Amino acid sequence: MTRRLAIAGWYGSDNLGDELILASLVRSLRSRGAEPVAITVDAGRTGRDHGIETITHRSPSQSPALRRALDGCDGMAVAGGVIQSETSPWNIPFHTSRLRVGARAGCATAAVGMGVGRVDGAFGRGLSRRSLGRFRRIVVRDVDSAQRLRSWGLDGVVVGADPAIALDPPAVDPEDTMCVILRPANRRGLRTAAGKAGKAVPDAAGLDRIARSIDEAAAATGLTPRFVAFQASREGPLLTALAGRLSSPAEVVAPDLHTIVGEVGRSRMVVTMRYHGAVAALLHGRPTVVVDDSPKMASLAGEAGGWAPRLDLDQLEAGQLTTAAADALAASDRAPDALADLRSRLAANDAALDELASVGT
Repeated sequence: MTRRLAIAGWYGSDNLGDELILASLVRSLRSRGAEPVAITVDAGRTGRDHGIETITHRSPSQSPALRRALDGCDGMAVAGGVIQSETSPWNIPFHTSRLRVGARAGCATAAVGMGVGRVDGAFGRGLSRRSLGRFRRIVVRDVDSAQRLRSWGLDGVVVGADPAIALDPPAVDPEDTMCVILRPANRRGLRTAAGKAGKAVPDAAGLDRIARSIDEAAAATGLTPRFVAFQASREGPLLTALAGRLSSPAEVVAPDLHTIVGEVGRSRMVVTMRYHGAVAALLHGRPTVVVDDSPKMASLAGEAGGWAPRLDLDQLEAGQLTTAAADALAASDRAPDALADLRSRLAANDAALDELASVGT
């Protein structure tokens, strides 16, 4: 009998990074003869994009309906950066409500390349620890995530890799462009990330400083800037505003799930604030500058002894991108080693999926 396995994360929005995780897990589960079922905030979007069955869950108030739906599932895989309170205090209650419902429904549950960020307060950490303590396996995507969970008293945590590392990138010939992936800075607050995005866009002076930094790096490398949005609803206004401030015309592209990895690979260099922008660059072996102050970005950039130089956003505004771009070009030979190491760690992800696909058979 075909096993039905739910996939929990942040799916159904227009954030293509999370959708790449889902696409990879769908493929992995189907290769094991299982039928994936996505828990999503937008069943229509997820069904269309991935061609799978869906379960709608937009808030803890819908947990009874989720419980009834999960009664028909044999297990649940949890992936993505779902354990963090960096952007909203609602993240932990929302995502852990799914985990508690899964446990009550009798679903065997495992974390598969899950990310764990900063969790504020004893209540959030306790809620996370109790929820994750029910898991059969906990496989996280990086060492920092593992250390956080171990510091909470969770044993048996294994370091794997982000599921999107398993994707096969399309073959593309790079153009003489620099792919720039920026987003409004995260702002903690009660509203959703999308609702807070407009307030996080830099002021005119800040935009001018960033644009000047990109212009300088483009002149030094001889590459034309090309802006690529991973989440058009959040990033579109920012990227359009920056493109209009550059000294020469720049393209702004809003790909979909099926074209995003190829769009990143079309450039010879990548500058990214998005985690999965760096993943897509690594899949193509492109020199990359990582821009952010997030632990997950620093962890990914540090693979293979530092395959991608990293800048804080304020350093980007100060015009240090040119130096970082030169460092990225000099370190480009480390990208294959970084990718090989991450893919070797996918064995831990596979072990968790194998157990979910076979438990009770």
